[in-house]
Amino acid sequence: MPNASQSYGSIESSAARRLDFLGGERIGIIGCGHLGSAIALQLVSGGFPLDRLRVSRGKSDGSFQKIIDVGLGPCLAGNEEICRDSSIIFICIRPQSLPELEPLAFPKDSLVVSCLAGVSFPAIRGLLGVDAVRMMPSGPDSIKEGKGIAAIYPYNQVLSRILQALGLRVFELSVEEQMHVFTVGICLPAALLASGDVEDAIEEACRCLSQEYSDFPEIFAWARSVLPHLEREEDKRAYIEKMATRGGITEAVVKSLERGEDLLLALKQGIKRSREISLCYG
Repeated sequence: MPNASQSYGSIESSAARRLDFLGGERIGIIGCGHLGSAIALQLVSGGFPLDRLRVSRGKSDGSFQKIIDVGLGPCLAGNEEICRDSSIIFICIRPQSLPELEPLAFPKDSLVVSCLAGVSFPAIRGLLGVDAVRMMPSGPDSIKEGKGIAAIYPYNQVLSRILQALGLRVFELSVEEQMHVFTVGICLPAALLASGDVEDAIEEACRCLSQEYSDFPEIFAWARSVLPHLEREEDKRAYIEKMATRGGITEAVVKSLERGEDLLLALKQGIKRSREISLCYG
């Protein structure tokens, strides 16, 4: 396998320097799983230098090997080092793992970005002692394909520019409560696969949820545009499993559909689960 400089040298030399505005900033990613590695790889392909990028691994040997396989081995660091040396920090772990970060000292002047589904802005401040910006991105595949979307709250110009440079369309939420509905929106590709993409059900769900979040029709349109064309049931199941985390929001939506509930009710179950997670850490 080529080393990291061989893997990315041609990418960095040919890529438009979309991230030059970051100057000498150093970026750390806590939790380099599916989402964290997708963000890291997009940063590098956008011209961000490997020597200013740090990523931390999970506890399993598999997570370590995946980081090596995608060429990010030289970026490996501990969470303490990431907090000490990074001016921009993305937290890409499962919400259930958040308490493990409590001992860390997050710098007050760093931009901390939380991708923790359902965990509120006040809860993050209470647990980590820092005012993080919440970010909810679509799945890793859509990010790597340059078709991703993300919501942020509260608005942060630097984060918005980074995400746009990575090819994501950014939705700036006016109130944090909208994050629950947006989070269900990015579950839609998996939900549509699980539900069979029934047009009448989609229209009804879109009409009802747009009353809570006016941009929801646009999220539906995005979901339809990135929906993979999978014929075999085993391929659909594999895609859905990759999108869902245990105890998470996508899982709640899919389980509702498996019980025979309609799409609108399933999406409402996802919103309910997002709020439940928020209450757990509130």
